[in-house]
Amino acid sequence: MKLQPQLRILEIVQSLEKGGRTKRFTDTVMGLRAHNQNITPLCLSQPEPWVNIPQLVLIERKNLSALQLILKIRKLIKQHNIQVIHAHCELSQLYAGIAGFTCGVPTIGTFHRSDLSKYQPSKVNTLLKFLLSHYIAVSHDRLSLLTKNLALPEKKCHVVHGGAIIEDAPTQASITEARNSLHIPDTQTVLLSIGHLGEIKGHQDTITALASVINEQQNIHLYIAGDGSETEKNALLTLVEKLQLQNHITFLGQINNTPQWLEACDIFIQPSIEEAFGLVFAEAGAKAKPAIATKVGGIKEIIIDGETGYLVPPASPEKLAQALKELLESTDKRKLLGNNAYQRIATQFSIDNMVNKYLTIIKQII
Repeated sequence: MKLQPQLRILEIVQSLEKGGRTKRFTDTVMGLRAHNQNITPLCLSQPEPWVNIPQLVLIERKNLSALQLILKIRKLIKQHNIQVIHAHCELSQLYAGIAGFTCGVPTIGTFHRSDLSKYQPSKVNTLLKFLLSHYIAVSHDRLSLLTKNLALPEKKCHVVHGGAIIEDAPTQASITEARNSLHIPDTQTVLLSIGHLGEIKGHQDTITALASVINEQQNIHLYIAGDGSETEKNALLTLVEKLQLQNHITFLGQINNTPQWLEACDIFIQPSIEEAFGLVFAEAGAKAKPAIATKVGGIKEIIIDGETGYLVPPASPEKLAQALKELLESTDKRKLLGNNAYQRIATQFSIDNMVNKYLTIIKQII
């Protein structure tokens, strides 16, 4: 990897909780540091205990007025002689944008949100149009929302896809080792979902689809990793009981060994109702797994329908079941799509690609 000339960059995020934004923020900070950049990472709320970002600065927004927060960010900018600010999501973009503007330091913003309401005209978005030098969308789908809904200038809008860790493609030995470590029987066909238990991730559709194929494929087991409220979890448990799938579905809760589960599974399935990007689909591809997903948001930029996985309309358990049945019936098809997925992710969706795109934009500004 060729080292880049060193720049002084402030990376700022409003919170570090479980989810794609935390993964992207962490990968961006660590990736830029690997490229010889001087990075000051800042979070505006107490991060989750498992977050591991060396030299992370904490300024808790909840204890400060807006003016006090802006002044503290200004102090950090001057203390580290920051050349450019990179802010993740609207609140950090607002406060960092004001601090940067008053210090004469440009701010770029990455827009992560799956929530479509965040891409509607508002007072905050109007201010961001003025405060930010460049606007980063996590997918082309979200780019269209920035330019059309928010009327941001196209020449200052960019797409930077998230990146997955790329290692050697899994072997039968590595898959067997992962399955043994997780106590998965050799004869079990493993379906895996990883995501919040709310309706937006579509777990209810996966469970419904599974019920229609389970009689023909008795040795299927669906593992669902992720957390949610008691109401959300109970809704899924009630559906599982209603469809009599208790012996075929396991809720793993929050996991910290995602790569191992992706290595062990046969099919990754997650029919999200909405998704800004969908990093987990890139991570599944990096483990050479075929994916079944939906034609929404950034997912359709990661998965090529019929080549690296299958894409179905959202909230369509019947179409989901058809795609699932096709992959369950053919080991060769699963292997072909998985290998194609690995090649696509390795060449187009690596962390290194993401970091290089960010550096290109930052250099344009500086």
